[in-house]
Amino acid sequence: MPSIRSEGVAALANADHELDETQSHAADRARPIARFIELPDLRLLHPAGKADFPARLRGILSAGSLDATLAEEPGLEQEVIEQAMSLAARAYPAHATTERQSARWIDHSARDMHHRALLALYQQHMRLPNHGLAVNQFHPLACRLVGILESAWERDTLARARASNPLSDSDLPRDPGLFVDWYRRTAFNHPLYEHELYSFLASEATREQIHWFFTMESAGEAAFDDLVAMSQVGTRGDVKMEMASNYWDEMGNGKEHAVHTYLFHRLADDLAVTAPSADELPWQVLSGVNLMLWCSISRRNAFRAQGALGAVELLAPQRCTRVVHGAHRVGIPKKTMSYYGAHAIIDIGHAEGWLEHVVRAQVADIPDARVGIAEGLVTRANASLDYFDYCLASLRAM
Repeated sequence: MPSIRSEGVAALANADHELDETQSHAADRARPIARFIELPDLRLLHPAGKADFPARLRGILSAGSLDATLAEEPGLEQEVIEQAMSLAARAYPAHATTERQSARWIDHSARDMHHRALLALYQQHMRLPNHGLAVNQFHPLACRLVGILESAWERDTLARARASNPLSDSDLPRDPGLFVDWYRRTAFNHPLYEHELYSFLASEATREQIHWFFTMESAGEAAFDDLVAMSQVGTRGDVKMEMASNYWDEMGNGKEHAVHTYLFHRLADDLAVTAPSADELPWQVLSGVNLMLWCSISRRNAFRAQGALGAVELLAPQRCTRVVHGAHRVGIPKKTMSYYGAHAIIDIGHAEGWLEHVVRAQVADIPDARVGIAEGLVTRANASLDYFDYCLASLRAM
C-alpha cells in the first residue's frame, strides 16, 4: 500500500543489514531500494554518546542479554528509564495536545528522538533473530521503556482524536450499519481527504518535486502485509476471511511480479529513488510508522488496528489517482507507476470489503469494538495529515 499506510509504515532499513533470506530472491538482491520497503532498521542507531538516546538504546538492545549488560552496569537501568521519561515529557508534554504538526510549541527535535527510540523498541517484535534485537523482546526493561514512550504519545494522540470527534461509547452508533456510515462519513470529512498535497502533485509539482515525494514515500512505507497478518490474530469468521483476502492481494495473489512491494521496487529502480537515512527524516514520517505498529503489535489495540487499516484502504484510491496523474504529466511512464495505478483501482474494492466484512462484522459480533475502531480511524488519519502537511510545506519550499 502507498505511504498513507505509513507515511509512514518508514522503510528506513539499514543498508548495512542483509535482507532476511526468507524474504529475498535473486532478482531482489540487485535492488538496493528493496532494503527500504521493509520495517525500518534505522541507520542512525549506531553506538553513540548518551545525548543520542535512540542510538544508545539501540546499542543496548542489540548488545546481547540485557540481564548481563545490567549486571555489568548497575546504574544503567535507572539512567535509561530517566532518559526515556525526560524525552517523553519534552516530546509530548502533559499540558498540551497536538492540533497540527506546525504548532509552535512542539519540540521537533525531541519528537524525532522519541519516535526513533520507540521504533527501535517496536523492531524487537518485527525482526528475525539474526538482526540481534529479538533476544530482549520481552525483557522487563524493554517493556517498561515502551510503556514510558507510548504513554505520553498515546495520551496526545487520543486526546487529539477526541478533540475533533466524539468517540465515547455513547457517541457512536450501536447499529453495525449505522456505524459503517459514521466511519465512512468521518473519513471523508477529515482534512486529510481533500488535502492540498493531492492537487499540488497532480497539477503543479515539477518532476524534481515529484521525485522528492517518491523519496519520502520510500521512507514512509512499512510492510503492510505484515501489519494485516498481525492484526488478524484472534479474529474469526468474516473478519479473518477479509483480512486474509487483503493479505493475499498484497502478495500479488501468488504471483511474484505482482507482489505490491515488488511493484514499488520497480518504481524506485526506474526513477533511481534512494530512501534517506533515518537521521534525515522528521517525526512526521516516523510517527506514521509507529502508529501502525502501536495498533498492530499489542492485542489491547486490536480493534484500533482494524480502524486504522480500514482508513488506509478507504483514503488511498483518490490520493493514488492524483499521484499517477501528476507523474504522467511530467513524463513518468505508466509502467513505472503501476504500483500507484494498481492501488487507485483495487483499494476501492478493498475499502468496501473492509467496511462490510471487518468493520460491520466486528461491530455486529462485538459491539464494544466500536470505540477502538473509531479511534484507529481518526488517529491514522491524523498521523497521515501530519505527513502530508510536512510534505506540502517542504515541496513548496523547494
